[in-house]
Amino acid sequence: MSVLAFFSIFILTLGILENYFHQQRIKKIPIRIHVNGIRGKSTTVRLIAATLREAGYQVLAKTTGTTPRIILENGEEESIKRRGPANIIEQKHFIKKAVKRGSNAIVMECMAVHPETQWVSEHKMIKSTIGVITNVRKDHQDVYGTDLQDIADSLKLTIPRNGLLVTAEQKFFPLFQKQTQILNTQCILAEPDKIALTENNESENIFFKDNVAITLQVGKILNIKEELCWQGILKAKPDPGALSIYQLKMENKLLWFVNAFAANDRESIMLIWNKVNQLLPKDLINSPKIAMVNNRGDRVTRTIQFAKILSWDIVVNYIFLAGPTSPISYRKLIQNGYPSKQIKIVKDKAKIKQTVEQIFQLTKKEGVVYGLGNTRGLGLAIIEYLTEKGEKI
Repeated sequence: MSVLAFFSIFILTLGILENYFHQQRIKKIPIRIHVNGIRGKSTTVRLIAATLREAGYQVLAKTTGTTPRIILENGEEESIKRRGPANIIEQKHFIKKAVKRGSNAIVMECMAVHPETQWVSEHKMIKSTIGVITNVRKDHQDVYGTDLQDIADSLKLTIPRNGLLVTAEQKFFPLFQKQTQILNTQCILAEPDKIALTENNESENIFFKDNVAITLQVGKILNIKEELCWQGILKAKPDPGALSIYQLKMENKLLWFVNAFAANDRESIMLIWNKVNQLLPKDLINSPKIAMVNNRGDRVTRTIQFAKILSWDIVVNYIFLAGPTSPISYRKLIQNGYPSKQIKIVKDKAKIKQTVEQIFQLTKKEGVVYGLGNTRGLGLAIIEYLTEKGEKI
């Protein structure tokens, strides 16, 4: 036998053994919840995990949103430090950690994007007992395709076999239902319009009822009383990228800063725009509205989409552009008829203070700033600045 053949057999044997031990670990965790979808994954993971904690489960949770986190059994959090790009192998390490800690439940955010890795994540790595698909919206079109049908076809690859699926997605519910029948899984529609908000309805965890409806449905499946579910929902710590509003003061001026950096598709932006208009004081209607758009270098399609939204769908007085694809955004805005004098370029994410001061100069008394695009780089830097200098409302 040649050395190459020997090492090939050796590596193959190691792979088989590793897979065997991983499958044995999976069996030791009776409740495995895998959350997929386009928007609201991180928040939904947090809400479900908090509900399970409230019901007495030893639950370990993992988010891969703005800042990847492991949420421990007591609600405390650990940051996930990566040496390189995100890799779905991370999910196996998390399950190993959960078994070592004696967890009887895990809640995991799907970190796969490509259809092939989505299938592997569910059917080889997690084998969830309860699958969740939050919604189907346009994003990652370079991977999924430009059509919502294509996106739904990719997301359905994480539907579990012999389990349950909970989704708030109404349009593609029949598609998911058809797939669950193939997989011997029950498909359950969470209906946001049927939930009654508690008296304490100012929590940012319930800005979007879809996430709450899914959490309540998961609680129902696990025979957790609705009262306990609500207690967990209201106690859950929001994801850093979750929609939030801050006040910033400088001299006699006041800025209302809407952290919506995690919203990067048209439907989400329009939902947030309408929701924020309901939440903010009515006397802000005539105040300047400013969009700060953080563009990603690997999301050119998204950059072009944002230029359309800001030109035609929502009305803002000024636009601040940041990120590698800002020149593309600038050109598209001009082509769409947006005034060039009302577009500003942020070239250095380290100069957050100067950028904020520049925004203050554009207001007489009060103004509203919408942070959009994505949370990386400038987005996260601004969130940190708001946390330190602003007042959360």
